[in-house]
Amino acid sequence: MLFPVWFSYFLPKKKVAVRLLLTLSAGLYSLPAHADSETYVPYSGIIHGTDGADPVQVSILNKTGSPLDCRAALAHWYSDDLGRIVVDDQLTLTLWHDSETGVLNLMNATDDRMPVEAVWCATDTARTRLDLPMATGQTEAKLHFTCKAVDGANLSCVAMGG
Repeated sequence: MLFPVWFSYFLPKKKVAVRLLLTLSAGLYSLPAHADSETYVPYSGIIHGTDGADPVQVSILNKTGSPLDCRAALAHWYSDDLGRIVVDDQLTLTLWHDSETGVLNLMNATDDRMPVEAVWCATDTARTRLDLPMATGQTEAKLHFTCKAVDGANLSCVAMGG
């Protein structure tokens, strides 16, 4: 018996039967789904390689007066360290643009495309998001940003013509 006898005295008999039926049937919903045509393979939707994507060179010039750390915010709450830029130096990296979807991708060590949701750069006192084009169609082959300190407490990274 699932419930002790004394439990049934607290609720009308009909409600106990309904709750018992719901409790027993809830277990059926937690069983794994059985696919007739294909079996689910974890990470099967990841696109490998750069075929069909165009390279986009991104450069970030540090004119803040202090070191600048940049990170890429990736899909599914991950991030990747892009690097530290010393004063008056620049970081250059290549993202891959899918013109059908507008997604900019960072490639990992195993050549998987990792969709970039944002690029953030920060000093010890401020941080800012770089404005990346995320539209379908063609994008610039090169994106140049210059980061500067603003009002001593803020940071600005503006795209320069390029």
